[in-house]
Amino acid sequence: MKPIIQPLPPLFLASTSPRRSELLKQLKLEFSVINAPIEEVALPKESAESYVLRMAIEKALSGFNKVAGKQIWVVGGDTAILLNGRVLGKPKNEAGAYKMLSSLSGNTHQVLSGVAVVYDGEVFSTLTSTYVEFDRLTERTILEYIATQEPFGKAGAYAIQGIAAQFIKKIEGSYSAVMGLPLFELNQLLFDAGYSK
Repeated sequence: MKPIIQPLPPLFLASTSPRRSELLKQLKLEFSVINAPIEEVALPKESAESYVLRMAIEKALSGFNKVAGKQIWVVGGDTAILLNGRVLGKPKNEAGAYKMLSSLSGNTHQVLSGVAVVYDGEVFSTLTSTYVEFDRLTERTILEYIATQEPFGKAGAYAIQGIAAQFIKKIEGSYSAVMGLPLFELNQLLFDAGYSK
């Protein structure tokens, strides 16, 4: 008699980020991607920590509401880069990328990564904080990196998993969180939410 193979519970990633999809695949989970955009606006006097966690939760809830079902798990994530308490977004142009990379050069910055899992309308969430130290970058190095186009579409104007890996002197915390999805914490949240492989 053949064993009955139970299908995996339905898991959804509320993000179209290729990096988040790549990371979630590392957990060897089957999932579907859903586009569930939300309005990403900080509330008055909202801290960066509160904002990042709220965005992760809102993305997961938006995805949950879009799929509409009880026995589903939806993952949402958000990441922000802070240097001296100031949030660095995505560069709009080469000058913006140059300014960001110059400010990161030789300094340590903080990466906040929020992740949330929604199951049956209940929210499970956490926030991680990682510190990344950049080596000193020459003007030529910065300009050559910008010419690769990698800084665009990335918070802080760099991708830790890309060419910019050579600029990283030290990291304290979660590498996957810097990429956009803290896998250890996500795995714990999925367990807490009753998801099992």
